[in-house]
Amino acid sequence: MRRQSLIRVAMLLGPLVLAGCSADPLSVVITTARAPGDQCKFNDDTVYVSGGSLDMRPYDPGSGIPVQATVFYQVFSWENNLTTTPLTVNGQVIDPGAGNNFVADTAHFSYQYSGAGQTFEDEIANLHAVIDAGGTTQSNSVGIDLIQPKAAAKLLAIVDTTPQTLLVTFYLSGKVTAGNSLNTNKVTFPITVYKSSNATLSCPAGQQVTAECGQVGRDSSLACFSPT
Repeated sequence: MRRQSLIRVAMLLGPLVLAGCSADPLSVVITTARAPGDQCKFNDDTVYVSGGSLDMRPYDPGSGIPVQATVFYQVFSWENNLTTTPLTVNGQVIDPGAGNNFVADTAHFSYQYSGAGQTFEDEIANLHAVIDAGGTTQSNSVGIDLIQPKAAAKLLAIVDTTPQTLLVTFYLSGKVTAGNSLNTNKVTFPITVYKSSNATLSCPAGQQVTAECGQVGRDSSLACFSPT
């Protein structure tokens, strides 16, 4: 966790890769990955993370059937640089300027894996996220499930006790409410994936597996604890 610099588009996001379908592909910009914070609310745009990790060790959730974590949900700041332009007819405002509000409806994912000889399919996912024209990073964020189903299935088959890096690259596409199609910039977020052990973790009675912000295996190795 570190303080955001004056350059809001931090190094963790890598180069901004321009996408098609718009005359101005940087109108809506995804910037930094927000840190969860003490309350797991991801609500402070000045504190961010440069990556994450996921322990995919098998564990028993209490059913007697081992499962493995595959979820990594991350919240990103974003901004809409389009202006609010009210529409006036005969001196009367008939549209307050919502035509440049951006509605994202699809997330596009690609993956790179540090393990030799492994390739991942590109994936898409439906979502609904809205940012008003002129929206700033201070008050606007978008949450993304970074590990999509095909990637998750492949990781379950190949991850072992040797940590590897999964580079997740994504962008969002959608339309402004006036109808024009628009893409955001591309963003790359690294996740270290590993198993802290191949043995299934079974917690004693009265204990449960740790979960950071409700996500088992996120940013720490699996362990048992007694809830308070």
